[in-house]
Amino acid sequence: MNITRRIHLNPQSKGNLGKSFEIEFRTAWLDLHGVPWDGSDLDDRHHTFASRHPDAVRSYQLGNTQESKTALLTLFRRVLKDTAPVHVIDTRAQADALIVTALEELQVLDICAEQGVRLTFFLFPTDDTESMTNVGRLLLYAGDRVDYVIVHNPAKSRGDLFKGSPLERQFIEFGAKAITLPTVTPTTLLAAEKAESIAKRGLSFAELSHPEAQHLERILAGEIQWAMQKMFRQYDAIADLLLPANLVPKQSVVATNVATLSPQPELNFEER
Repeated sequence: MNITRRIHLNPQSKGNLGKSFEIEFRTAWLDLHGVPWDGSDLDDRHHTFASRHPDAVRSYQLGNTQESKTALLTLFRRVLKDTAPVHVIDTRAQADALIVTALEELQVLDICAEQGVRLTFFLFPTDDTESMTNVGRLLLYAGDRVDYVIVHNPAKSRGDLFKGSPLERQFIEFGAKAITLPTVTPTTLLAAEKAESIAKRGLSFAELSHPEAQHLERILAGEIQWAMQKMFRQYDAIADLLLPANLVPKQSVVATNVATLSPQPELNFEER
């Protein structure tokens, strides 16, 4: 299959896994590489993604099964007509059954395959059986028709129920790759929330990482810079699952092209 476009989707049911946290690093990485992207926000309880990227992300409301199907039909019709090489979808908790039902009834995976569009599922296994069951169901539904990125979040999961399990081995057989979220201190996260409250809008991690913007103290902005650096290197390593084939970078640009994230000069991304 000649992959000409990518759709990123985090369809997991369990909430408070770090999905919106991870998506901020990923979209900043796309910006770093100069990859055009647009997005959809299905988290109708918060709309954090759309708030932080109002020019790139459209919000949708999910209701009951029929209303959700209609919303997802509208979304995927738009996505399949778009020209952006990457479309990023952020979902709310407890929406996986609605999403899978819509994908199946609308034959989205088949249509995507016909058009050279490949979905990448971002999954967040934790050390509880609910999470494992949910991840397993998504694998049973999609099989090898999508690509998988397994996101480990040490701040949310301290067990090893998934690692080394038959389920993990099955994902590996399907070509899944793993990344690990950095642990950012509560002090910095709370300061970021306060900065958004003062700004009266969402602030992307790229904005927060610049001390010149004065959203965060220099030391707190530095922690965001460190976390972005950590994630960018991991995304570089799995770029073939994130981008169309013709846009996969030949080498990392984290150290050389950081300035493309913002007009602010001289970002310091030195490793700590």
